[in-house]
Amino acid sequence: MVSNTRRPALSWAAVAGTAHYEVWINISRTDYDFTASGNLLDLYTKVAEPTGTTYTPTWDITDRWTYKWYVVAVSGSGARTTSTIRQFSVYLPDIEQVADGVNVVNGARDLNKDGTIEPYEDWRLSVDTRVSDLLGRMTLEEKAYQMFYNVQQFPLSGWHFGPAQPADLNNVLLSTAATRLGIPPVSAGDTTAGYQTTYPLQSTLAAGKDYPLDYQLGNMQREEELEVGARGTLSPLAEVGTKVLYPRIQEGGGENADVAAAQLRALVAGLQGGPELNPGSVLATVKHWPGEGAGGEAGIVYDGVTIKYHMIPFKAAMEAGAVNIMPGYAGSSYLDPGGPGAGDSAKILTYLRQNLGYTGLITTDWLPSGAWVNAANAGSDVMGGADPGATGFTMAGFEQQVPLARINDAVSRILKLKFELGVFDHPYGDPVNGPYRFHQPSYVQLANQAARESDTVLKNDGVLPVKLNAGDNIVVAGPRATDGASCCIWSSYFHPDYGSLDMLDAIKKRAATAGVNVYQDTGPSPKLAIVNVGEPSYTHATSWPDTQPYLPADQLALIQNFKSQGIPVVVVLTLPRPIVTSDWNNLADAIVVTYRGGEEVGPATASLLFGDFTPHGHLPWQLPRSLDQVLKPGGGDNPADANEAWDLPYDLGATAAERADIRAKIDAGQTVPTTYGNPLYAYGAGLTSWATG
Repeated sequence: MVSNTRRPALSWAAVAGTAHYEVWINISRTDYDFTASGNLLDLYTKVAEPTGTTYTPTWDITDRWTYKWYVVAVSGSGARTTSTIRQFSVYLPDIEQVADGVNVVNGARDLNKDGTIEPYEDWRLSVDTRVSDLLGRMTLEEKAYQMFYNVQQFPLSGWHFGPAQPADLNNVLLSTAATRLGIPPVSAGDTTAGYQTTYPLQSTLAAGKDYPLDYQLGNMQREEELEVGARGTLSPLAEVGTKVLYPRIQEGGGENADVAAAQLRALVAGLQGGPELNPGSVLATVKHWPGEGAGGEAGIVYDGVTIKYHMIPFKAAMEAGAVNIMPGYAGSSYLDPGGPGAGDSAKILTYLRQNLGYTGLITTDWLPSGAWVNAANAGSDVMGGADPGATGFTMAGFEQQVPLARINDAVSRILKLKFELGVFDHPYGDPVNGPYRFHQPSYVQLANQAARESDTVLKNDGVLPVKLNAGDNIVVAGPRATDGASCCIWSSYFHPDYGSLDMLDAIKKRAATAGVNVYQDTGPSPKLAIVNVGEPSYTHATSWPDTQPYLPADQLALIQNFKSQGIPVVVVLTLPRPIVTSDWNNLADAIVVTYRGGEEVGPATASLLFGDFTPHGHLPWQLPRSLDQVLKPGGGDNPADANEAWDLPYDLGATAAERADIRAKIDAGQTVPTTYGNPLYAYGAGLTSWATG
């Protein structure tokens, strides 16, 4: 039933001999054990111990569709009798009344503006009832448009290209109210590491392994999006990074599938505000199915054994309540030999539904218009990034080539999701005042904490923390010292307009509190050089050639130059992917890895350098000892040229016997030890004190 109160009265039959009862409800929590498997929706909390056979909550239960509860009768001797599980929903929306041409009739929005409330408009009815009623009222064209983006230009479309400026988004949402049935869109964009407050990328968070913090970061993003009516994000990634040369390894959850899984549970639960999609959620879009970390966008190379490893975070995301999954560009030689990319491969999508039991929405990655019909017929529900105005595309042609049953199947999922989000009853945010609640100090502190916990000290020969005297000089050099954007990628942002500091300015600010002078590039008699090197921002392709996973000559020369002058060198390394560091490892007196640390990585790292806190982070991947652990001499980015196994974790420099053992453990469902191979720095490397090492 859908409750008509936030404090529903629960009752049950008496059990003879009972001293008291326990009432257990699967209320939403913020302190789940994100490392544990199992559906978050099936985790219960004891909320009361009444002696009678009724209980009414003393707090307001938030909107959610699947509240489960049961009662345990406890006798005087301690014997326990457990009831069956019962279920209810709570949905009491704040019905929006704005100047959008939609009147409120009998307490509900009259979306089709006919003066009466049809079942699909009545929030008091079940989601399934509303879906069935609305689907029956829609024309074929109205249905087909629900599968497409670009509501900015086509008001019948189901999806909005996000992110947008708050006023622009609000104008688009208002325009859709004028359509015949008033079906609202969902705005979703590549906000992969925060909406307005940028936190570290997932591989960086994997160095911190603070899953309750990951939950808070997802929840922070949810709160910022809800301020202005943005209700979706094309994140997080459920990918395990086992291929060193994959450019987007930076966006995934590191090399450890269990760490990636815990991170996915936390982020999905935070973004969706609980263990299932609900009217307070931002829709998480988990990607890129079926796991491009094992090969990259050109082709996934796992087989019937190693696929098990790469499915672990996808299963975890579903356990956390994810109901939207994005297939990637890559095909799978195992799931669909010789077939297309995942978004228009029926075999790859069928595996998702049949083998993982997934029933939610499937949204393609940004495919060209010529692939949309094939993608829909393969089982994709939403054409991600698809613009119905694309050259050579007609909606009529799409409707003719995609069977009605397939369109109905897809649109039923889309409508169900929108009703569960509550956007029919509360479609708008606050475009005027909402932006003033972006980037709050508490949000910045969360981003700073995430960067602090992720920063990884690989080496320290006694130069850290910085303990110089007032009046001493430091030189800060290197291309990443003033490259604020390197903290992020194209779908997350450095925010100088909010006061974000790059590495140079952050070190200057922190050094000033100790009376230490900071010079850029060169200065008089420096006692220390902090050299900021690494790769600038990129997404689909590395900034350096992907077959060059090592510092370029000019950055290496910076380190050598200071060392040759007898100046102690701290290397601060922006590390979006594993690279070879052997050629300068012995030149550095200390190495601090910042990964893609988000907008607060400068202040966080400066605080670390000056000893305001002890190191915490651990490498989320192995670092190769030499390039030949990755590639054959002269090799390129293809499996035949690889010395690492693209689908195996922890195998840099591994023997054939070690790789066989890794496979055997994966096949048996056992945890894979992180100690295989012969890397320069092992997975999980990182100092946790200021002792030299």
